[in-house]
Amino acid sequence: MTGEELRALRERRGEDQQGFAAWLNGQLGRRYDRSRISRWESGAERIPQQVAALLAPAGAPAAAPVTAQSVAAAGPRRRVVLAVANQKGGVGKTTTAVNLAYALSALGLSVLLVDGDPQGNATVHLGLDPGEVEMRRKGLYAVVRGGQPLDSILVPVCGGAFALAPSSIGLAAAETELVAEPDSSLVLKEQLAEVRDRYDVVVIDCPPNLGLLTINALAASDLVLIPVQTEVFAGLGVPLLLETIAKIRRRSNPALNVFGILPTMYSARLTQDQASLKEISAHYEGRTRVLPPVPRATLFAQASGAGRPAIEADPGAPAVRAYADLARELAAHIAAPVPAEPGKAAHVA
Repeated sequence: MTGEELRALRERRGEDQQGFAAWLNGQLGRRYDRSRISRWESGAERIPQQVAALLAPAGAPAAAPVTAQSVAAAGPRRRVVLAVANQKGGVGKTTTAVNLAYALSALGLSVLLVDGDPQGNATVHLGLDPGEVEMRRKGLYAVVRGGQPLDSILVPVCGGAFALAPSSIGLAAAETELVAEPDSSLVLKEQLAEVRDRYDVVVIDCPPNLGLLTINALAASDLVLIPVQTEVFAGLGVPLLLETIAKIRRRSNPALNVFGILPTMYSARLTQDQASLKEISAHYEGRTRVLPPVPRATLFAQASGAGRPAIEADPGAPAVRAYADLARELAAHIAAPVPAEPGKAAHVA
């Protein structure tokens, strides 16, 4: 068991390091403390065999770590469009989309990030000026309403690590203008089709509502990631989003699936955050999986202000590990062989 696996297991339990140490002591009759757990998780000290044996599922083989090398060696892989969505604002959608895009690119995957929010938060986060994007007509509005090809607005970011389709306030007009379009929910999907084969992953940062821009993103996607802040009543809007996803699956996109609910801005030291995480996990148990939480950290705001992803600014920071782990899990999904239909050769989507 690695330190990262131990940390992920502890966070899934909703415990801080001290609480986790107390639980281990009760199970093993030991006297571990918070600092010992911290050394295990950081890799500064080897995890004792009896602890690893207690925590490992019986008979479970050790999974090979996902690295840039293993992704490159995997051969043909499926291509995925992932929407980061929640109609509630302030839950970490843009932080998630930007950091996940960078983490995926660090694994050797070709990535496109689409800023689907008229507020242009992902555009600002990556150091671009939405005002200039608007003035030059090089934002997503020019694609969904102006007839420009998506390829014409793409910008390399983070030193060319991945590409960005930027946005600006002009995109807000598309909400009402798209209503007059035939098959108005499929406009973005049609535009993405022109470039999709060039990218292993397309990440779409959705606006904080369930309007036509979000509907377009969901109709164009294979997977949905739902960030939810760990606070009182944090998940109230999620059932409506899940209902919308179910409708889109029935009507236009049967391949759409929820990748998971991602708790964000979590502090293991706060009793309320622990309670909220347990409530989210219990509510969706057996229906939609809840991923390990993203810790609350000032690093995210500082990196955003500097126009770069936090995981690029400080890849070793504990706060960004959740995004690195999430990227590895998504990369493993992408690299998994696509099962062939009976009588047909395997096809990579």
